[in-house]
Amino acid sequence: MLRRLLAFTLALAAPLAHAQQIYFNDFNGPPDSKYPEWSSSPITYVSTTTPPKSGTSPALAVTNCASPKGGQTFLGEFGGPPVAAKGEPAYMKTRVDQTVTLTLTNLPPHRALKASFDLYILKSWDGNSPAYGPDRWRLSVAGGPVLLDTTFSNNPKVNTEGSSQDYPKPGSPPRTSAVSINTLGYAFFADSIYHLEFTFPHADSNVRLDFSSSLFEGKGTDDESWGLDNVRITAASP
Repeated sequence: MLRRLLAFTLALAAPLAHAQQIYFNDFNGPPDSKYPEWSSSPITYVSTTTPPKSGTSPALAVTNCASPKGGQTFLGEFGGPPVAAKGEPAYMKTRVDQTVTLTLTNLPPHRALKASFDLYILKSWDGNSPAYGPDRWRLSVAGGPVLLDTTFSNNPKVNTEGSSQDYPKPGSPPRTSAVSINTLGYAFFADSIYHLEFTFPHADSNVRLDFSSSLFEGKGTDDESWGLDNVRITAASP
């Protein structure tokens, strides 16, 4: 059994033979462009108040937008609308969940897929903060593996607010392994960009990738949001 697991791990770690790009998008269309292969779940929320405030908001259109600085276009911003106004019991005490899905069909024959993309972590993500988090992000394959389930942080107040992040390992300082920091022009705790790549076994003709956030506070995308750019899916031929 151990030998088979080792062989499987080595096979996934090896470069994809006869790699074939089957999808790429840099979302460089005019802002508010729609992309039919992308969709959003309804947005759910629940507060930690007693009694809790909970509910569901309709799914929002998935479009691109431009960053405040440099006009960098990307898919987003995601994270959900404001749930409670300042002064209401649920203000800053509400968890908001959203999943953005990429659906691809009629894939060529393949034995594995590689997904690579830039993840934009925008504004006041608080990582593992007990008071203002955790702020989590997840990537999974529908009917397949979870590729990443972790926390991110742009909040430097680790000593007072416990805002470390679990990427790339538990207890990492905020922004660890980001390829770019404070380049997009967001004023509130700024921004971090991560380049992520995942290879996973796959042989079906269709694939669905679920990109999900679970953010605390519930103040909307003016407070915490995220986006995607340069999404590339590559298939390996049999």
